[in-house]
Amino acid sequence: MDLPDVIEWLTSRDLLTGPFGLHRMEYLMERLDHPQRQYPAVLIGGTNGKGSVTVLLESIMAATDIYQVGSTISPHLVDLTERIRLQTGPMPAKHWIAGATALQDIVSVMDRESSLGPPSFFELVTALAFFAFREADLDLAVVEVGLGGRLDATNVCHPEVSIITNIGTDHRELLGPDRPSIAREKLGILRPKRPLITAERDPEILAIFREVCQKARSPLIEAHPQNFFDVIESTAHGHRLRLRGVDGDVHLPLPGLHQLDNLALVLAAVQVLSDHGFEIPPAAIARGISRVSWPGRLQWLPGNPPILVDGAHNAEGLASLTGFLDRFPLERPCHLILGSLQKKPGPAMAAALAPYADTLAFVPPTSSRALTRSEFDAQIAPLDVRWKWYPTLPEALEAGQNARTILLSGSLYLVADLLRLKGLPGGSRA
Repeated sequence: MDLPDVIEWLTSRDLLTGPFGLHRMEYLMERLDHPQRQYPAVLIGGTNGKGSVTVLLESIMAATDIYQVGSTISPHLVDLTERIRLQTGPMPAKHWIAGATALQDIVSVMDRESSLGPPSFFELVTALAFFAFREADLDLAVVEVGLGGRLDATNVCHPEVSIITNIGTDHRELLGPDRPSIAREKLGILRPKRPLITAERDPEILAIFREVCQKARSPLIEAHPQNFFDVIESTAHGHRLRLRGVDGDVHLPLPGLHQLDNLALVLAAVQVLSDHGFEIPPAAIARGISRVSWPGRLQWLPGNPPILVDGAHNAEGLASLTGFLDRFPLERPCHLILGSLQKKPGPAMAAALAPYADTLAFVPPTSSRALTRSEFDAQIAPLDVRWKWYPTLPEALEAGQNARTILLSGSLYLVADLLRLKGLPGGSRA
């Protein structure tokens, strides 16, 4: 078995399998001799910002030059191997191969056993990550929750600290009809007597957090930027900060005000990990922050014209993007390229982003769930006479060659299409 064989095997699995629960993951972990118990973890849930928090924390821990740190992210952009990393870079192929080899016989039993059911793609990738992290002699795993929390495959790990970035309304069909219901599902990643860190600001949701944490005897840490750093300057390309206990200014190369909340979450987690015995010098914190990279999220691609790429695909992500565009207006004329899947708020995104551009292009992302031409004609074209349908991304880009800037948004699938077209990796790290 080689790496292409592993990827083919994993991608042949269904994305979701029922009945929902942790029983399949618990079976996988038992048969693998519970690799997830062999190293401490940080478990990161929430609606938006999980990936940014994951890459920031892993970057800081790797910058200590003391610890072997692994991380999981989802979804990937260009290549499936982006989902599992060691020391902020791609996990070596030998670990993918060893993990898949260890899993195949177990999965063949599960596929035949109706009481278990076949494991899903995400369950297998998560199990493979936990196995590989043990084989790599990990010191810390930074694990991003896939969907929800309570029943997510990642929730079989044993976190030193859990993080819930915020509570939005994504995936209501699976997590609950409203934000309080979704909050309780995501709070399933809490562990008794272990801290929970959040940047949620809604008093109603925070009341639920406090109630659940009190019952679990778990400290609740509300992370606020002003407790950790001062903002010297914010630009369209990031932030210049003065961190408590760190000499000199530090550049955070992740644009957008929401990244300040994400950094506060990470610094609160660093504080907890330090209290639990990890040595994290101030210089490593500064290095880790300045080195971080997170493709596809307010990412500038140089060129003529330059392209601002952002995978906003829900209401919360859209609010962050429009807030950024209000603060840092793009050079006009601007060409907007939008893509959307069928169950995402495509019309709302189209209406919200149209005022920031002069020409409007819609292109279907590479996905079987992409909005179709007839759906575009019915839902988006009537919103503004400037909207035009383009069947391919190169055609949509060509239509914007006379613009001063191009904004591409609406779907991470469309972002991935652009990165592939330009030969750029989706998991690249500075």
